[in-house]
Amino acid sequence: MENSKYTACLEISSSYAKFAVGNVFHNQPAILYYAKKPLKGGLIKGEIDNPKVVQEVIKNFLDIEDENLGLKINGTSVSIVVPPLGFQIYRYQTVTNVIASTSIIDKIDIANVMSLVKKEPIPYGNVIVDIVPDAFILSNGKGYANPPLGEKSDSLAVQAKVHTLPEKMLYDYKSTVEGAGFRVKRACVASYCASQLIATDKTMPETYVYVDIGAHLTTVSFIGKTSPFGSLFFAEGGDDLTQAISDAFAVSPSDAELLKEKYGYDPRSSKYQMPLIKSKDEDGKPTVYYQNNLNAVIEAFFDTYDSLLNNAIMTLLSKKMAADGIEKIPLIFGGGGSLLYGLANLLVSSIGKRSYYIYTPKVIGARDPGAINLLGLICAEGAYRGTLEDNYHGVSTLSRDRQ
Repeated sequence: MENSKYTACLEISSSYAKFAVGNVFHNQPAILYYAKKPLKGGLIKGEIDNPKVVQEVIKNFLDIEDENLGLKINGTSVSIVVPPLGFQIYRYQTVTNVIASTSIIDKIDIANVMSLVKKEPIPYGNVIVDIVPDAFILSNGKGYANPPLGEKSDSLAVQAKVHTLPEKMLYDYKSTVEGAGFRVKRACVASYCASQLIATDKTMPETYVYVDIGAHLTTVSFIGKTSPFGSLFFAEGGDDLTQAISDAFAVSPSDAELLKEKYGYDPRSSKYQMPLIKSKDEDGKPTVYYQNNLNAVIEAFFDTYDSLLNNAIMTLLSKKMAADGIEKIPLIFGGGGSLLYGLANLLVSSIGKRSYYIYTPKVIGARDPGAINLLGLICAEGAYRGTLEDNYHGVSTLSRDRQ
């Protein structure tokens, strides 16, 4: 049975390719299918380095069949998440005359006014990724958050944020995905996706700094009233900590990852410390490592990481707001690296006196901080607001068969 209300979404990172199918139900994302597959060697610092490696992994999402769920997906049309590297946001306002002689606003009027925004010049060699309307305005001055279809007006204006990225990076992501056999119907910047998911959680602030801790990349985004205003990034993440543990204890990266995930950072003192792992020291002699040894490695890594993060936060906020308000902005942490036990104890400079949140989605089937961007893209797709394309909604090749 075809179901046009579902959206298929794809995110590519330096550690995983992630794929989800879902829709929005009662203003919350609902997941029909979510999976991720390991991806190594395809990206460097968020940029696609080896398209063929990426394509071999994401091809696995073209045909999905789950007999237990009665689910069959022949996915050729996807929306993709792209990282906010070189992300720039511009505000534009344009106006068009309503076509119908009755002055009743139709979808063609929405498409026309959005096409005018699309034609606005973009500085610095960036290209448009998405257009997100803030308000549609009628000739009588009345404003609407959503397209005012059926309303009467001689003209229609739109105030919109235009999301842009470097042309090469956007091209690399789209061409890689299309080279694997998909059709890219929409691209959305990761920080915008995250903001749309977090906006569905009324326990979260509307204005904050979002810190996405990835495998080898950390992005820092200022979100104001649930909408991104700018992003910065630096090339450190969870897999770099894993490598530091691997080097310090002379163990494989997989063993180091297990140590990190199972024990994390725990500075509590105890008379008895349980051995964590047996390995060899620098001289090749057998030795045993304990929690205090793991703590020391993690502390050394975060001495530098905390400094980089704090600098990114302060630099970003100083461009967007007055100095006396910077230290009051809360932080929200997401991404796979945010799962590290004891994370907040390691970010003394970055957190300071701010309130902070370690965000985990509450969506059944995707309670994974690594799924935040995909879930947010489903939210963005689920609410028609006259964005860059007028007809990208739906997954025509999704079927769910009941035996």
